Amino acid sequence: MDLLEVFKDSEDLVEFPAGGVIMTEGMEGSHMYVVMKGEVAISLKDKVISTASPGEIVGEMALINSEIRSATVTATTDCILAVIDEGSFQSLLKHVPEFTLHVMNVLAGRLKTAYEIIEN
Repeated sequence: MDLLEVFKDSEDLVEFPAGGVIMTEGMEGSHMYVVMKGEVAISLKDKVISTASPGEIVGEMALINSEIRSATVTATTDCILAVIDEGSFQSLLKHVPEFTLHVMNVLAGRLKTAYEIIEN
């Protein structure tokens, strides 16, 4: 799914400078992001487990099963992110089946990586 195309006209964009913390593990969260420009690092217990580049999502877990952030996300370069709030998220899940599968695949991949890190 081409999320860059889906969100190219979004007016709900935020910018983060390189090194800026986008979300912090354990904090409350009410939205997720699509990386529109730049790259972010996803960390669990201060260990980078993944990166996200343009067209990828971060922060999805807070909208799926709780409002608590499961990871810290930091901009590794200057970034522009599209914000997806709870209402937009629910609408996408309901009306765009491809988005639902995309989120599930991202979540499954990140959970697998997190378990591998925990086991080692």
